[in-house]
Amino acid sequence: MLDPCELLGLARELAERRSARDGELRRSISTSYYALFHATLKAAAERFVGPAEGEAPAYGLLYRGYSHARMKDICLSIERPNLARRYQQILGRRTVSDATREFAESFHRLQALRHVADYNPQVVFRPADALDACDSADRATQALARIDGAELTDILALLLVDSRA
Repeated sequence: MLDPCELLGLARELAERRSARDGELRRSISTSYYALFHATLKAAAERFVGPAEGEAPAYGLLYRGYSHARMKDICLSIERPNLARRYQQILGRRTVSDATREFAESFHRLQALRHVADYNPQVVFRPADALDACDSADRATQALARIDGAELTDILALLLVDSRA
């Protein structure tokens, strides 16, 4: 089974290579984002299906149900100090925790950086850029783990499902 910690370790290994080449730095940045992305999906699948159910069809179905674009849009919306009225109604709260905001800010920032690393050949990355991406993914994963259980359930559901509320 895919291990987000292993992905982050690989990203860090690439970033810390002596004389890392451009492709290694780009792969490190991209892999940092994917470590956070998969940590989020794993948290959701385990929360909604159960950690012991990794082989169950529902686990894979839920895991594959998340969209990068939707997750980015939601993260942009929930990283603000006060939620938009729509999300206040959906979540039943005016704001989210500091841990949720930290996760959301890092998620969308890392996703944007991954797009640059993967698709913009004119940008030059330094090892420090790749290490910063690794650190950001690590902090965001830790923030995800600090989110209160009820809030985490709500946020993971919101990242997946478009509410008609």
